[in-house]
Amino acid sequence: MLKNKLVIRALEYSALKHKGDNRKGSEIPYIVHPFEVAMILKENAFTEEVIAAGLLHDLLEDTVVKKEDIKTKFGKEILELVIGASEKLEGRAERSWKTRKKETVKYLKNEANFKVKAIACADKLSNIRSMLRNLDRVDKEAFWTKFNAGKEAQKWYYQALVNSLKSLEGMEMYREFKLSVEQVFS
Repeated sequence: MLKNKLVIRALEYSALKHKGDNRKGSEIPYIVHPFEVAMILKENAFTEEVIAAGLLHDLLEDTVVKKEDIKTKFGKEILELVIGASEKLEGRAERSWKTRKKETVKYLKNEANFKVKAIACADKLSNIRSMLRNLDRVDKEAFWTKFNAGKEAQKWYYQALVNSLKSLEGMEMYREFKLSVEQVFS
């Protein structure tokens, strides 16, 4: 049996569906982000199913992929992980950035299961690592203009995420996430 067959299928699918997309405000292909999320999950000893969901985690929010597509290709368990790691999709376009982020923080703190929290932590760790890399290269004030919310709102959100993911205390990715949030916003 081939090792990592599920993960490789998820990587190929994610790469195809994110083809032509770049990370916000950069020339970096978008697939780098889900790949980094998957690497973080692998480094933290998660199963192939969780790693595959990490690769697929942004498809429902950022591409034309539908829930049924993921269920058909990867099964119900992975679909549920992807849904859990996504913002609430219904009516998303009508809700403000702040409202969506409050919902995410509340969900992660009170409702999300351990695997979903792990995917969310890996996702946010990848994002904060990207911020750290980019903050060193650009004008610090101009940096925040590429986001949907400014520095203070981002600071609130990331600090709230640290709190909402506290049940992951003891995991390396949570430790790095917490330290990186402090570093970016201190």
